[in-house]
Order: sequence, then C-alpha cells, then structure tokens
Amino acid sequence: MATEDGDDLVPFQDVRVIRSTAPALLCRTGEKSVWLPRWHISGKLWCTGDRGKLFIRRWVARDRNLIDAQGATIPSPVRSLARLPPALHLVRRDRDVALAE
Repeated sequence: MATEDGDDLVPFQDVRVIRSTAPALLCRTGEKSVWLPRWHISGKLWCTGDRGKLFIRRWVARDRNLIDAQGATIPSPVRSLARLPPALHLVRRDRDVALAE
C-alpha cells in the first residue's frame, strides 16, 4: 500500500491568478478563490491574469479545502457567478429620441 506524502504536489487545471503579491497568489480554481503561498506551489503562473496548470502541495490543498482526504476535488457550495443571468443594461429613452430628430 502506497502512502501519500503531504508534500506531494497535486495538479489543478485551469487555475486563474486573481491577485499576486510577493509571498502569495490569490487563485481561482473551480468555484473557489484561495490564497496560496508561493513556496508551496509550482508551475508557470506568476502574476495577475495568468491562467493554466498549477501544482499545489497536498497538505495545502487539503488545508484550503480544495481536495478531500482521498484526494478528490471538493466542489464549492457557493453558486457560480457564471450561472447568474447576464446584467441588464439601462437604455435611456431621451437619448433615443434625440438621435431620431
């Protein structure tokens, strides 16, 4: 039986960097946003706007509730903003009337 080391790296696909500081990255993975210390991650994501694969130490992923004890991804209980209806846009009637004249 193989034992898992907490320092093993776990791959996460389609991670987006929301904010970056010298010691950490605020990353969005799935529907969760979490701060990840730079010394506990590996990959080519460095600054705000970067997107791609990120490797996170197993114990950090568990601590941030990204994976369960078996290593499976934990879904977020928060409804995704992507599933919300699109924003409504205000159309000013006086502007349309002025353009028609």
